[in-house]
Amino acid sequence: MAYIRVKKISNKPYAYLVESQSTKRGPRQRVKQYLGRVHTVELQENVESVVSGKTKKEFLQGMVVRELKRAGFTEKGKKFSFESLHFCPQELTLRKKNKKEAILKLNEGYLCSFTVDRLHTFAKSKDVNKDGLLLAKYFLESGLTVNEEEFVQYYQML
Repeated sequence: MAYIRVKKISNKPYAYLVESQSTKRGPRQRVKQYLGRVHTVELQENVESVVSGKTKKEFLQGMVVRELKRAGFTEKGKKFSFESLHFCPQELTLRKKNKKEAILKLNEGYLCSFTVDRLHTFAKSKDVNKDGLLLAKYFLESGLTVNEEEFVQYYQML
């Protein structure tokens, strides 16, 4: 199972997708993918708005935009921007001005193109309990706040 690891390089945090492997010398982490530099923002109070959408992509876009607005992002054309960071709802990507991948520390997780895509491509299996736990984990790791009603609605769209 892969997870996100943050490593400081020159006193700046960078995120990597890593996987644990068993070796003769014990467990080791293997880097699967570089995710980008971690940016932190101050979150404003939680906005009491319920997200809705006709498709799971629209629903996910609404959830991400709600969190980004709490982080100070503003709508500029078809994108949401804050300083040098830009989120494109159509592509579900978070990037810097120079087109490099970016990662945003939100709540208990990290919002980035990878974590959003993982939610977007999540597929149901036959085990509802396993699906529920895994989907909840993915929401937590992405830093998105989701209430029970939104969680159930999103799961039903899968």
